[in-house]
Amino acid sequence: MGLENPQSYGEYYWGASVAARLKALEDEGEQTKQYIPNIFTDEDMRKAVPFDFMTKWDSLIENPAAALGGVGMRFISEMADSILGKTMDHALKDFNYVVAAKFHDEHIAPPEAAKLYLRGWVDDEMFYMRCLQMGYARAEADMLLGSQIEYPSITDLMRWGRYHGNPENVKEVVWEKFKIPVTDHDFYEWFSLQVPPTDMITKLFRRGVIEQNDFANMMKQVGWRGMDIDYCMESSWLIPNAMLLVQAGLHNDQSYDEILRDISKADIHPDYAQKYLDAIMTKPSPIDLISYELRHDPELSDLPAKLRRLGIHDEYTDVYKTLAYQIPPIADIITMAVREAFSPTIASRFGQYEDYPDQLTEWAQKKGLSKEWAQRYWAAHWSLPSPQQGFEMLHRGIIDESELNMLLRALDVMPYWRGKLTQMAYRPLTRVDVRRMYKEGVLDERGVYEAYLDNGYAPDNAERMTEFTVKYVLSQQARFTSGDVVAAYTKRIIQSSEARSLLSDLGISSNNVSYIISTADYKKSWALTDAKIKGIRNLYKRYVYDENKARGELLKLNLPAQQVDVLMEQWWYEDKTEPTANYTLAQTLKFTKAGLLSESRARQELRELGYDDEHVNVYMRSIQ
Repeated sequence: MGLENPQSYGEYYWGASVAARLKALEDEGEQTKQYIPNIFTDEDMRKAVPFDFMTKWDSLIENPAAALGGVGMRFISEMADSILGKTMDHALKDFNYVVAAKFHDEHIAPPEAAKLYLRGWVDDEMFYMRCLQMGYARAEADMLLGSQIEYPSITDLMRWGRYHGNPENVKEVVWEKFKIPVTDHDFYEWFSLQVPPTDMITKLFRRGVIEQNDFANMMKQVGWRGMDIDYCMESSWLIPNAMLLVQAGLHNDQSYDEILRDISKADIHPDYAQKYLDAIMTKPSPIDLISYELRHDPELSDLPAKLRRLGIHDEYTDVYKTLAYQIPPIADIITMAVREAFSPTIASRFGQYEDYPDQLTEWAQKKGLSKEWAQRYWAAHWSLPSPQQGFEMLHRGIIDESELNMLLRALDVMPYWRGKLTQMAYRPLTRVDVRRMYKEGVLDERGVYEAYLDNGYAPDNAERMTEFTVKYVLSQQARFTSGDVVAAYTKRIIQSSEARSLLSDLGISSNNVSYIISTADYKKSWALTDAKIKGIRNLYKRYVYDENKARGELLKLNLPAQQVDVLMEQWWYEDKTEPTANYTLAQTLKFTKAGLLSESRARQELRELGYDDEHVNVYMRSIQ
């Protein structure tokens, strides 16, 4: 029974139909097989196909069974469709580019259109048209537009809320802007909080604000672990720069090896530590180096090599070598010139090269000066007489005017002034000499006037001095002065009119006469008042006037009440402090002998008379 052994007609017919169907499927499979592309011959593509598909594919293609035209055909069709679709997408890209370039039918999507609208690149009509083309209604387009507007992050909203609400509780103001789930609020808020960064934590630890445990915990909180925490702490300490480390090392007498290690710790590569040390060590300046070389070798044979070690370019070595040999300052050169140092013949005449020490050449060369300059310095170094000394030598006939002119030239006096200084070398007449000469008739008034001009008086003052001299000589000759007139007037020997006449005769102007007379009147009045005060004092001290009488008389003199009080107080103290009169020696001895004075009082009287104890004892025994 079945296909292999049919027993009935039906089984036989069923078997025949199955065989016919199988034959048809095999034929279909063979026909299909020739259309399957050989894309699966590429080794890389075969490896990329999943689920061991290629093994089963190869078996199915090679299997001549009729299954290839049935289920196998559908399986192959699905797999081939998928694989060929993916493959052809890439294979046809160039073709797609050509088609797209030809038809220009691609439009930007609504989200991109919304961004361009918000940026002002497209208008309302363009934006809504793009949304409409993609099936968006107007309301949907508005919602799409709102979704494309940039919105702060939740942490930014938390930060905003602290400025616009309670900084310690931002839920209320934030929820007005964004619906944050209640369960996630604390989570988002923590992300918006500031935490101390690594450098702040290390700084707090260095300043002693936090302890070691707190430091380690805070470092772990910001993401550091294990030895990295120690590394962060170590790297946070500030190390002095290499320059300071070198200076400290040299100050503390550290070895060069220790200094080199410190340089490397200051971020200098160990291979360059020695070069760095050589570069920063203090070196002599070129000027000092040249001075040193001049002292040891005036030829400066080693100077180029040593200048190069200081960083001087070889091209400039000759510059330093040339400048090493000095030229004196211009002021010294001028001094040499005016003192004839550039005129050896004249200088020799004055002996300016005498006593020149040979050692000066040697030491001058060590200063960079040639022998010629050293000799010129020597010739110009001598001290010169002053102009006054030159004038004195001229007066005494030691030198003549030409030699005085040479001296003034050596003293740097300008040629214009030399003749004028020579003219003023002669002394003018003194004021005493002028008065004497006028008195003796040697000078007239014109001569007196010119003599005062020679003494430096201005013309106006010279005229006044001349007038004074004339009147002075006349008053000396007459032996009568204005002081004599004022004294006579003050003593009431002469009257006011007579005093005025005499003062006018003495050459005193009328204004000055009135002033002198007025001053004399004041003095007369003051002298009279003073005399009356003395009289009242005398009567008061003699007890002729009592205090009230004396005070009344003083007030009659129109003295201020305060001055009267002072005078009365002064006289009272004078009266109290004046010692009483003592008995004479004879009276003391007589009164004591008569029993009128006691022995002790007698001894006191004798001592007040100036006797010492020896005399007092003798006198007392003489009356016993």
